[in-house]
Amino acid sequence: MADGPAEQWHPEPTSFSVFDHLLDTCRRTRLALLSVIRDENRDGEAVREHLAREALAHVESVLEGLVVVGRAGQFSAEELRALVRRAGIVEPARPGSAAARAAEHEAAHDRSTLRAIDGRTLLAVGHARVVFSVIPQLPPDAVAWPRRHRTYADIPVPRSEGELMLRAEELARVLWRVATGDDRRDEPLRRTLAFYDAGARLSL
Repeated sequence: MADGPAEQWHPEPTSFSVFDHLLDTCRRTRLALLSVIRDENRDGEAVREHLAREALAHVESVLEGLVVVGRAGQFSAEELRALVRRAGIVEPARPGSAAARAAEHEAAHDRSTLRAIDGRTLLAVGHARVVFSVIPQLPPDAVAWPRRHRTYADIPVPRSEGELMLRAEELARVLWRVATGDDRRDEPLRRTLAFYDAGARLSL
């Protein structure tokens, strides 16, 4: 299925190379998803490699950035519990247990310092926030999902930090399943393509 004028669109390079790389990742991921949706398996191995590495690395940066910039007051109690579970934060091990001794050993030998915040991570999460907000407003020629009446107007904008996190986690799940050969054409895949349709055009 031809994608119309939007398929021919290529943004001009900017002087900000990191942002250029982010846009290129979105464009390449969009094309990879489209090749799967359209059953174009000419470069199946390359598509899976891109999704499993570059695309997932981008989404992991988004998720990491959401944790870094999020403030506790922006999350509901349930969202905070989910965030704690996602981070693997658990109750301290019972004193004297094997788990407690292992933790003490790790603490005694871990001399790592606080990690500096990566500007690319902050850029990725800022870009994702904007992308999620503009998805419902994309014009028909920017909607690549193969339907006669093209629109993403029914895809809601995340209303909280928790919803933003859930949508980013959905991106990761869908990219991974497509990378492993799952070819379901369902709503999670549609929302994921919508993210990359919008993300690839954001420089406009």
